[in-house]
Amino acid sequence: MDTQSNTAVAEPPVDTGQPLLAVEGVTVRFGGVLAVDGVTMSVPSGQIRGLIGPNGAGKTTLFDSITGVNNPAAGSIRLEGTELTGRPATMRARMGIRRTFQRQQPFGWLSVADNVLAALEWEGGGGGIAADLVAFPPRRRIEAERRQRVDEVLELCGLTDIKHIPAGELPIARARMVELGRAIVSRPKLLLLDEPTSGIEHEEADQLAHIIQTIRSEDQCSVLLVEHDVAFVMAQCDLITVLNLGRVIGEGKPEEVRNNSAVRDAYLG
Repeated sequence: MDTQSNTAVAEPPVDTGQPLLAVEGVTVRFGGVLAVDGVTMSVPSGQIRGLIGPNGAGKTTLFDSITGVNNPAAGSIRLEGTELTGRPATMRARMGIRRTFQRQQPFGWLSVADNVLAALEWEGGGGGIAADLVAFPPRRRIEAERRQRVDEVLELCGLTDIKHIPAGELPIARARMVELGRAIVSRPKLLLLDEPTSGIEHEEADQLAHIIQTIRSEDQCSVLLVEHDVAFVMAQCDLITVLNLGRVIGEGKPEEVRNNSAVRDAYLG
């Protein structure tokens, strides 16, 4: 495993108290395939937790279970003590969980700014359709506050200069930043990032690292990071969980994981 990187070194966890996210004994099957096998892990508030492993280890499947894309055959997933299993993905999002995907999914026909703004519209604008039609003052105030928040996120993500460009015209790296902006604009409690450095250059990875550390320190947002760039994970994460063939084979601080022989065997064969 190559663990050399000049990305920013992670700060200590902000909060080491009761876990924000608790995953206990989660098992996911697809027919006769056991994709996730009794995984237990936790993410305290304000912590950046890495989730690594070879291809097919079950990382994205576990993400899907946490966010409600699939429901596990066994086990428990709790957010701030509230059981999530069986709850729809929309409800989990409203509880404060956001995610990005390996394959970026912007609304290509909308501008960059409107892509990010769309993530706030589920909160409603006050007064319903009638308020929209007559530009009801509370609606105007809410809209102004949202636009201000969008501008803050665009600046953080380095997107201000292209805010009016349709997202469908962007290269991969910038489209990933649009999706990240859309995920963080509502100040989530838990952000799940699935392969966020895929297709981006070193300078853009440094910017991503800055964004992750900023939302952790300023918004107390916990992050669960799936990433094949092990050096990036080692630099950014407080603790790392390693999966192989659906099972946890290692866990600990970056240095402990780096020196774990089972982890090295899983990567090197």
